[in-house]
Amino acid sequence: MTRASVAVVSTYYRPVLGGAEAAAERLATFLHRRGHPVVVLTKRTSVDCLVSENIDGVDIERLAPTGERNGYGKWVVLPSLVNALLQRRKSIDLICCVDYRGIGLAALFAGSAAGTPVVFQAQTEGVLSGSRVREWLKELGVRRDGALANIATWPMRALYGRADAIGCISRGIEREAIDAGIPRERVHYLPNPVDTRLFAPATPDEKRALRERLGVAPGSVLVTFVGRLSREKGVMELVRAWARAKPHAQLVLIGPPMTDHPWDVSHEAKALVDEEGIGDAVRFLGGQPIAMVAAWLRASDFSVQPSHFEAMGLAAAEAMAAGLPVIASDTGGYRDFVTHEQTGLLVPPGDVEALAAAITRLADDSALRSRLGAKARDVAEQFDERVVLERFAQLIEQLAAAR
Repeated sequence: MTRASVAVVSTYYRPVLGGAEAAAERLATFLHRRGHPVVVLTKRTSVDCLVSENIDGVDIERLAPTGERNGYGKWVVLPSLVNALLQRRKSIDLICCVDYRGIGLAALFAGSAAGTPVVFQAQTEGVLSGSRVREWLKELGVRRDGALANIATWPMRALYGRADAIGCISRGIEREAIDAGIPRERVHYLPNPVDTRLFAPATPDEKRALRERLGVAPGSVLVTFVGRLSREKGVMELVRAWARAKPHAQLVLIGPPMTDHPWDVSHEAKALVDEEGIGDAVRFLGGQPIAMVAAWLRASDFSVQPSHFEAMGLAAAEAMAAGLPVIASDTGGYRDFVTHEQTGLLVPPGDVEALAAAITRLADDSALRSRLGAKARDVAEQFDERVVLERFAQLIEQLAAAR
């Protein structure tokens, strides 16, 4: 059986670490293993990155201009991306954009020119509704839900809404797409997938062995944060809450700095740890391979993900798959699967006092951790990549067959 050939388009890809990048890699790898010819088109971030390489059987093409990750990458890569897609138009049956902001325009242009269907995987809320434009207008005294705001945001709905299908990683994005006028049959709930075999609860013996390998003191309570050291991830609130609570526990922060990005708080967070005198209890590990992230989560007692906003919250889903209760912000996609007092604890975004209280509560109550963690694993199984990605692959086959 001949499988549809797919171009997976993502502004950034490995070695860049993040939820969208992980989603793109898992999709590309799954499709390859399923028998689909796959090429990943992405922006080159460093001269140390090869222009062309093959990772786990997937061909990667890195496009100009070369430059570190920043907010402009999704725009400056457009000319190269259009050219790359058009050059491959005879060998590509479908274009799939993971986080379609900016780069989705190149996919739509090339797809229209070549008669190739385009699928978007929406990774961020507010794109189709034009929330950022509406906020700018609000600052100018214009009603964010008024006629002028609707006119100003119409181009985004008109352009991005031309995709043949939109996969939504949260129910909130799904509602947003439908509210934007996209026909229901073109809107699909496809959350970011979790490898539930890798992120699986550790037995007591496995946990002891993991802790010994990772250098975690026996019997200590281990708490893990996974995410970029970026302001919107709530890193500063987490450090402040930890300093306020001073729990009998160890905190590990796993994630890369946002080098040269205005939201980077890597230096600020480390300085605050020193200022508060909690360096013995807090470790910054930087970005880690997915296998190491899984190892730390499986060795942990609970996870904290205090983002200001989050479209889905893949790190929280992975922690839950590992059998951990999660303290998360009561916002965005977390609400889809983190249920207060059932799979974790929800706190108001940015509320240091509430976050400190939740940390203290879980750190001091092993029975509560066990109860929430058991339910958390059950809920996280809905994100099993074998289920989610198979649904995604079937959508791709359906659209490619109708070409």
